[in-house]
Amino acid sequence: MSSTDEAVEIERAREQIRALVAEVERLGRGDVGEEEFFRGLLDRAINAMEAIAGLVWLVDAEGRVEPICHTGIEHTALSAPESQQPHGALVQTLFGAPNGVCVPPGAELTGPDGAKLASNSTNLLVVAAPIDVGDSRAGLIEILHHPSIDDSQMPPPEDVQRGFVRFLEQLAVAASGYLQRRGEKKQLVALDEQQTALAQVERFSRAVHERLDPVHTAFVLANEARRIIGCDRVGVLVKRRHTLRLEAVSGQESVERRASAVQAIEALVRVVARAGEPLWHPDPTRELPPQIEEELENYIDESHATALAIIPLEKPKPTPVVKPGGVDAVAVAKAEAAPRATPEPIGAIVAEWFSSSTFDGGKRARLDLVAAHGSVSLANSLEHTGLPLYGVIHLLGKSRVLTTARNLPRTVLAGLATLAAILALVFVPAELRLEAKGTLEPVHRRDVFAQIEGIVEKLEPGMEHGAEVQEAQLLATLRNTEVEVSLTDVLGRKASSEEQLVSTRRSLLEDRKLSADEKARLAGRAAQLQREIESLDEQRKLLEAKRADLKVKSPIDGVIVTWQVRDRLLLRPVEKGQVLMRVADKTGPWELELHMPDDRLGHVNRAHAEARAAGRDLTVDYILATDPGTRHHGVVREIHEQAEVRGDEGNTVLVRVTIDPTRHEKEHLGPGASVTARIACGRRALGYVWFHDVLSFIQTQVLFRLW
Repeated sequence: MSSTDEAVEIERAREQIRALVAEVERLGRGDVGEEEFFRGLLDRAINAMEAIAGLVWLVDAEGRVEPICHTGIEHTALSAPESQQPHGALVQTLFGAPNGVCVPPGAELTGPDGAKLASNSTNLLVVAAPIDVGDSRAGLIEILHHPSIDDSQMPPPEDVQRGFVRFLEQLAVAASGYLQRRGEKKQLVALDEQQTALAQVERFSRAVHERLDPVHTAFVLANEARRIIGCDRVGVLVKRRHTLRLEAVSGQESVERRASAVQAIEALVRVVARAGEPLWHPDPTRELPPQIEEELENYIDESHATALAIIPLEKPKPTPVVKPGGVDAVAVAKAEAAPRATPEPIGAIVAEWFSSSTFDGGKRARLDLVAAHGSVSLANSLEHTGLPLYGVIHLLGKSRVLTTARNLPRTVLAGLATLAAILALVFVPAELRLEAKGTLEPVHRRDVFAQIEGIVEKLEPGMEHGAEVQEAQLLATLRNTEVEVSLTDVLGRKASSEEQLVSTRRSLLEDRKLSADEKARLAGRAAQLQREIESLDEQRKLLEAKRADLKVKSPIDGVIVTWQVRDRLLLRPVEKGQVLMRVADKTGPWELELHMPDDRLGHVNRAHAEARAAGRDLTVDYILATDPGTRHHGVVREIHEQAEVRGDEGNTVLVRVTIDPTRHEKEHLGPGASVTARIACGRRALGYVWFHDVLSFIQTQVLFRLW
């Protein structure tokens, strides 16, 4: 080959190398991850150098040199475990080299004093170039190549090795630029995140100190703290009457105090507050006291939280004030002095996670920051609202706007209207009508009971809801196997006894050879058999009476008002005394069964007594759920003396009201229809008529406790 052709080939190789390096630089300017970038760099380097394998080593966060990617290692001796340790020593030595290095197979690297540092234990040529970012070593590119070049037209192996080193150094410069740009991008992201966090803390600080209302402070603290901490839910408890109560939960407008989860968290926080230390769960380094562990298990069962932190909030110590002459020594002494007694928490913050079980990533620090701000704002709110006559002062502060010259006429007019309304409530009479819920029922109605236990074997045809029946009409037939077996047994025993009696009497009459003793014995036997027959006959009558009870009959003329009779009874076992169905006479008189709360019974009894003394009836007006647009009237017929508990209504007294069914449409008269009624209990002051329930509550729950 001529020198001109050789120069052309060399220049062509240089152009390819420059193009390859430029391609790697373009790859580094894109938005790619470290592994993807170095994988592309390594593949291009191996292809260009026609090497066997390669690795890229980077320094991790802990300062260790670790491979981030590799190619072709399985084709080398480095895949064997015994060769990894000496090769690692070689990499550490190459990592400290100032420039690129080419290490032949079996060659040793020595220090300035001639001491052996490491050796190439492989049969391959190791070419390495360090990656520097600024003044620090960031990584190393390592290529494993054949130890020699066999082509006679190629430059000498030493020149090829130097070319390999220069090529890797250029790639290392491109990798250095990539790592530097990536580091700057990470710094920008960290700065943005830090700026965002500072903005959140600033907004949280302003919001939590905005007002001096404990409930509002707790609400803001719960919702704003959740964003800063990064947890799933935050609850805030505030000290109320010497006890901690849950006042706010993030994402909820109110707290349902009767909920089991609320009661469980309050019990847990009170136990933690008495211990005086924060609770972090799970925490394998700390063993919890039994009382805390028990309450913690109860709450975890209710909330299903995987991580939980409870920080008691104490009243903050005074902050030293900087005076012109220096720091206030008195304030410093107060802040550093030990408290005379263990301070009671003024509140608590509860942070919960439902998909995490660790407190890494600064969760503890953020929670401590929120707790510090929360303790100050909550202490100020409680101290402000705890001032004497706070309610009056707060009301007067709001009423200043009413006494200005501009609003004074309106204030006077509103005051006069209020006074007139109060006088009307006291002196204007009105009818006191006490409301009660109830049902519409026919007076003549009877429940059909099972006279004997058994299985409903048959329902007569047509026995459905709304079917008309006559008194003593057969409704259903029961089957009782025990009665049938007992009756069969009694009949069999009776027949046997009768045969024996006939045989005995025949012997007495026909056998003339019997002695006197034998005749006496046979006569006694006949008498005994006669008594057995009489006893068995009585048993038969009783069993037949029981069998007759298996026939269920209607007690009165009427209509079946039980719903789905056939589905509820057919082939079902029933017990003695069980109600099977109800029959009502819809053509007869009707009445209302009202359930009046027992706290209103005094007014009803008093009005009933006054009406009887005056010779008149106590009137009732009512509406039916089937006809809510029409008001009807009735009179009180009977007031029961005993109160009964009826579900959510509490203690109620049954009041029976007689009505005129002819004033109702026939389709509106349905047994069990809901009724809303009001009983006229005399005239009282308008204020008492409107607010008698409130007055009763004050008398029973407030005044009675003060006496």
